[in-house]
Amino acid sequence: MAARKLLGISHTTIYEYMRQSPPVLPYRRSENGWHRLILGSDIIFLLDHPQVKRGRKRKNR
Repeated sequence: MAARKLLGISHTTIYEYMRQSPPVLPYRRSENGWHRLILGSDIIFLLDHPQVKRGRKRKNR
């Protein structure tokens, strides 16, 4: 199952979590380098200990 479905967030947010330094959601690359692999234990930890707000940042109008 996709990590975004388990966490209830969009794929864009998943990539933002991976891009932060240090990453909120650590990942590994597959052997061919095309896929990002996220451990189930990391998803469970993020569910139990949310570290960032959900939703996207919006510009003030």
